[in-house]
Amino acid sequence: MILEMGLIAGGVPAGWLLRHRDTVVKAVNTALVWTVRIMLFLLGLSLGQDDHLMSQLRNLGLYAACISTFSVAGCFAAAWILGRFVFPEYAAGKGAGEAGGRAANASSFVALGFFVAGALLGRLHVLPEGAAAGEAAVWVLYLLLVLAGMTVGFDLKALGIVREMKCRILLIPLGVVAGTLLGSALAWLLLSSFSSLSLPESLAVGAGFGYYSLATVIMTRLGDAALGSVALLSNMIHEALALLLPPFVVRFSGRLGPVLAGGAAAMDTCLPVIAQVSGERCAILAVFSGMCLTLLVPVIVPLLMALR
Repeated sequence: MILEMGLIAGGVPAGWLLRHRDTVVKAVNTALVWTVRIMLFLLGLSLGQDDHLMSQLRNLGLYAACISTFSVAGCFAAAWILGRFVFPEYAAGKGAGEAGGRAANASSFVALGFFVAGALLGRLHVLPEGAAAGEAAVWVLYLLLVLAGMTVGFDLKALGIVREMKCRILLIPLGVVAGTLLGSALAWLLLSSFSSLSLPESLAVGAGFGYYSLATVIMTRLGDAALGSVALLSNMIHEALALLLPPFVVRFSGRLGPVLAGGAAAMDTCLPVIAQVSGERCAILAVFSGMCLTLLVPVIVPLLMALR
């Protein structure tokens, strides 16, 4: 996490120095769009190339898709409530519809196409497997973080929002926790009629908050590889939904919707989408919320697993 935060922080001064050069600003925004698409492609590729996960997709994929979908929906609902009662400046209708109208275009469907293409190519084993894809994803993520930091640097006045909100800002990560756990509980109610998944297990899967690598490692180390696979799939889907849905949902959830839906990934992978759809001021909130949630994952997941 220190490296990721360092890359974002390093991009901020570069963005501030170049903020008056329109060609640079335009190039950075274009690069952000393409790095998000490439990240989605690599996300789909890693899923398609994992034969173990694909072999269990029929049995575990439904659990993962249900938990992730309800979790993201819970986050959007929590964002609407926060915007309605706590953050009226970010409520639905306060610039959200206008932002969503600009962003909800063919670009989102193109991004979805990149994810599907990656999954198909991975399944067909057309591209080289092994460390190459993983290393590429790491370097793309690093570039993504630097570019996201630059977008924040283009409008450093947004940093003042943290000081303005004071303790209110803590309600944003807490809203993610509440929305995610409520959504995971509703998913469990739906799945309980035909699966042996327990409520604590469903909550633990959702409590990855889109941080699929960490949640998977924790569950696997606790001796439940199958549940770890569900967590991996669920949080990968969570991240993909957080990248794809905001342009279409922001007008209904308010500008905090993309921030909460991003979960722990709001501070890195989802940050460019948040900045584009909700604005640079919300990108500051996303970094803060993502940091808090990243620190909470290794605490909440083991606690929930202990309740099984």
